[in-house]
Amino acid sequence: MKRRVVWLAACLMTAFSVVAVLRPAYAAVGCRVTYTVTNQWSGGFGAAVTVANLGDPLTGWSLTFAFPDGGQKIADGWNGTFAQSGSAVTVTNAAWNASVAGGGTISLGFNGSYTSANPAPTAFSVNGTACTGSAPATSPPTPTAPPTPTTQPTPTPTVPPAGDAWNPPSTLVQPLAAVWTHQEQTYSNGNLYGFRNYGWDQLFAAGGAINYCVRWDSTARVTAAQRDAVHAALQRQYQKWMDQMLDNGQGWNNWPYRQVPVKVVGWAVRDRAQLEWTDNSVDIYVGDINENAPQCAPACGRFFHQDNDYSGCPGGVSRHYDHSLWLTAGFGGGAGGDWGQRMGSEYFVGNLNAENIHIFLHELGHTYGLDDFYDWDPTPGRGFLMRAGSATQITDFDKWMFRDWWRHLKSRYGR
Repeated sequence: MKRRVVWLAACLMTAFSVVAVLRPAYAAVGCRVTYTVTNQWSGGFGAAVTVANLGDPLTGWSLTFAFPDGGQKIADGWNGTFAQSGSAVTVTNAAWNASVAGGGTISLGFNGSYTSANPAPTAFSVNGTACTGSAPATSPPTPTAPPTPTTQPTPTPTVPPAGDAWNPPSTLVQPLAAVWTHQEQTYSNGNLYGFRNYGWDQLFAAGGAINYCVRWDSTARVTAAQRDAVHAALQRQYQKWMDQMLDNGQGWNNWPYRQVPVKVVGWAVRDRAQLEWTDNSVDIYVGDINENAPQCAPACGRFFHQDNDYSGCPGGVSRHYDHSLWLTAGFGGGAGGDWGQRMGSEYFVGNLNAENIHIFLHELGHTYGLDDFYDWDPTPGRGFLMRAGSATQITDFDKWMFRDWWRHLKSRYGR
């Protein structure tokens, strides 16, 4: 099926959910923190913070650090509750990410301001223990005895060096080649390589982060707790595609991002009373109707401003949005393109805690250029996410189709 440039793709799927099992907490804390400025402009910046838990499981956490410069201030953050007193910053867990397994990670992000300089903090602590990058002394020692032949684990694949050649599993080489040829032959107007607003372009333009605006195309009310759960679900689900670019935590084929912060900057509704919160953590757009649905301000949208000129956006570049999450009451299936993703509001809200919100994952694949497969199947009988209805999670074949896009486009980003 040929695609328009904005790839409108629909699919019907069955929703699944899982129940998470939480581990008990122990006292030994060890951690490593990675702090990255993801984008910076005059007087403002965005930052991502990743905390690796090197100790025992946590059932609650508090991260503390201090800004080196007195002019550095946090404006708003996500995936935790941020507080600042002077230069000291404290971030405590949200309800959904309080539990962190040993070896797990915490991904945080925030937008901030600065006056004269924006140096990175150098000292971090979790639950009062300094993050030194080492496991705590009380952690169980690593076994040194080799496993018996009957328990020998499968060897971990070697991490390919940056810039490594195309190296999918041998069984996928031919199907992947067929998919790419099919895309080159069927892409609308022959503009496969000339189009400049794929999800890849949006991600790199924003320095490795993504902003969303929610188009709430429903008469239902939304509580503050539901709002926060929607934001958290977007972060978790978006990262599932980003994780396909990692091998053992390292970027495949010169991929630069381990964690991609996802932030919701606005909600669009017909009636402000539908949103049951009074804080100003997100921008609210009321009564701006397009395609018979509330829309977020075009002046702030990447779809409308692919030159990255957000001078007309009231909140400036920090409040621009790259994708719209268009949630429509009673909508069956989904649609996706460079503008964002659309699906039923009942479906998305009903699956906020699901392991895989698979309609969303499928439509996000379209945002990054991946094709639909209604008219042919390159892997007969095997099933994969982008073949609607045949899988409910990202498969190995989806991963390598995703990577194929990266290897064909990465030179435009200097990689």
